[in-house]
Amino acid sequence: MDNKSFKVLGLVIALGALGMSAQSAVADEDRFYIAPGVQWMDFDSARQSDDEFGYTVGLGYGLSDNLALELNHANLKMNTLAGMERLRSIRLDAIYKLDNSIGVLSPYFAAGLGHTHFYSNDDTTVNAGAGLTYRFNDRVEWRASARTFYGFDDGTYDFGIDTGLVFHLGEARSTAPVVQPTPAPAAPVVVDSDRDGVPDNRDACPDTPRNYAVDERGCPIMIEEVARIELQVEFAFDSAVVPAAYFDEIQRVSDFMEANPDTVAALGGHTDSIGAEQYNQDLSERRAAAVRQVLIDRFDISPARITATGYGESQPVASNATATGRERNRRVESVLSSTVQRPQLRN
Repeated sequence: MDNKSFKVLGLVIALGALGMSAQSAVADEDRFYIAPGVQWMDFDSARQSDDEFGYTVGLGYGLSDNLALELNHANLKMNTLAGMERLRSIRLDAIYKLDNSIGVLSPYFAAGLGHTHFYSNDDTTVNAGAGLTYRFNDRVEWRASARTFYGFDDGTYDFGIDTGLVFHLGEARSTAPVVQPTPAPAAPVVVDSDRDGVPDNRDACPDTPRNYAVDERGCPIMIEEVARIELQVEFAFDSAVVPAAYFDEIQRVSDFMEANPDTVAALGGHTDSIGAEQYNQDLSERRAAAVRQVLIDRFDISPARITATGYGESQPVASNATATGRERNRRVESVLSSTVQRPQLRN
C-alpha cells in the first residue's frame, strides 16, 4: 500500500473527527439492516495484484442508536501475475455513528476482525476506518468509508473504499421527548352554603332561607306592603257591654297589633238616633271605652296604643228609620293599617 493510500485514509478519518456540529442520531436501536454495496481495493504490493472492484453485502443489528454490529461478506476479482483469482472475505465489524454532522453528512467509525481467502490461502485480517452517511429517510441511507486492512499472516496492508445503501428494517422507535400535557388549571371550588346562588365569599347575608329571592350581595329582596285590618263590634239597644261573640274579632286586631308594634288602634263609638243626643254621645263613648278595655284586660295591649272616641248618632252607616239600619249604627269600629316589608319569594 503506497503513501497516497495512507493520505486518503487519513483524510477520511480527519473529516470524521472534525464533524462537531450536534445532530441527534436516528433511532436505530433494536433494528436489523441490509447493506449491499461495492468496494474498490488498492492491494499491498506484496500481493502483486492490480486495483480491483467487487461487491459487498452486510447484515447488521443496532445495539443502540449509535452502535451497530455488522456481518459483512466481500467478493472481489484479483488480476495477479499468476492469473485471475477471487478474494472472498467475511468479517464482523463494529460501526459507531457520531452525534455530529458535516453539513448534511454524518460521520462514523468502523473497525472489525475478519477472515480472507485467496490464492487458495487463508489470512486473518483486522480493519479500521471512517466514513460518512447521508440519511434519505427513516429506512434508507447512503454510506461510504475508507479503511485499512491488515493481514496478520502475510503482514500486508491493503486499502479499500466502499460505498452502498443501507436498508433499515422494522419501525424506528420515537426519539422525540415525551411532552407531558400541561394540566388545566383547577377550577376554583365555589361554596354556596345557603344555596341562594351567591358564593359564600360574596354573600353578605348568610343562611338566607332558600325560598327567598336575593340580590347580588345574597341578601333578601324586600318589598313593601300596606297591612290593614278592620274591627266592627255591634251592640244591643242602649247597651255598652261588648258581646262575647266579638271576642274572636277583637283578638284578630290584638294579633295584628302585636305583629305590627308601630300601629295604634283608634276606636270610634256610635249609636242610633233613638234617645237624646247627649245621652247617645255618652253611650257611644262608653261603647268605645268598653272595647278598649277588652283589648287591655283580655289581650294585654298597652293602653298607650289605644284611643277611644265617641261620635254619638252623628255618623250613621245605615238608615235609622228601620230596625236593621239602627242595629248597624249601634257599633264600635276601627281601621288599622301598617306599612310592612316582607321578603320577595322565588318564582
